[in-house]
Amino acid sequence: MKHLNWLLLLLCAPLLAAPDGKALYEDNCSVCHHSRGEGGIGLPLTDEILSQVSDDYIAKTIRHGRPGRIMPSFEALSPAQVKAIVRYVRSWSGKPGPVFKTAKLKGDAKLGKPLYEKNCVRCHGKDGSGEGPGTGVTMSRERTFMVMPAALNNRGFQQSASDAMIHDIILSGRKVGGMPSFKSKLSDQEISHVVAYLRTLKPPVIRQGMEEWRGKPAYIMESPYDFDTTVENVKQALTGANFRIFPQRYLEQGLADEFSVNTRQVSIRFCNFKELYHLLNIDPRLGTVLPCRINVIERDGKVLVISANVAQLATLFNNQELSEVGVLMEEVILAVMEEATL
Repeated sequence: MKHLNWLLLLLCAPLLAAPDGKALYEDNCSVCHHSRGEGGIGLPLTDEILSQVSDDYIAKTIRHGRPGRIMPSFEALSPAQVKAIVRYVRSWSGKPGPVFKTAKLKGDAKLGKPLYEKNCVRCHGKDGSGEGPGTGVTMSRERTFMVMPAALNNRGFQQSASDAMIHDIILSGRKVGGMPSFKSKLSDQEISHVVAYLRTLKPPVIRQGMEEWRGKPAYIMESPYDFDTTVENVKQALTGANFRIFPQRYLEQGLADEFSVNTRQVSIRFCNFKELYHLLNIDPRLGTVLPCRINVIERDGKVLVISANVAQLATLFNNQELSEVGVLMEEVILAVMEEATL
């Protein structure tokens, strides 16, 4: 019996072992934050940033993500797995994270609003979306900014950050994001007023009919027509919407030899040159993702019409005007796709 117990213990040991935080980080986080938190698509997890946020904040950020931004939620991870990732990230500096009180600060949102508008709007935007008018140095933020300003109205941020943590960051600033310290500009009580006002900020209202696409990287619709008819339908709908269509390309063109290219996957590229000129004047970086395109692919007996989620893509440029254009373009592209598949 004694030997049987030992055998069961050995067999169950792998199941009882703590999750491997390094492996979990590499599988789920490194693609955006890089192998040691250097950052890239995602926020750089520098010693400065990690010294300002609690383990609870990191765990909740992993759990809730940032809806509508780049950071997804990882709800499929168990609490033990999330904790293992946090522990691994902390191991880089070997220092424990700060611990903040969870109680709400005693501030007045009405007094905080003018303070926010005077000190924070330029970077975080009037609505707290992180899409302010910019500093005037280059496009929408200073050239030295490594990251986009935080979306303070984001549901994921609001759920993850404690009042005390926000207060501390406002007080000390954040070099990696270009955020100045307000220690000499605002009193502790004034910062508490600002925090109270931040809690009133709400994410943008999702327009009726767009809910199903919110937070998704692409719009996908199944066509009831055959492949060739669907391609022609898309072109006709684009022409009717006053777009100019570029020569059609296969998705695999240039990636495989001409005899191996899948001819049932095409990319229909299109543009309105007047609007293009206007958009590039708003932000030249937009040229990296233009022209717009709608892909038509045939797979497993289905014909699918696919386009990038332009409303979500536009938010990545940290430019309020461009985000508003993205919302309008979303409606146009979805209308084109719906017309082609009706």
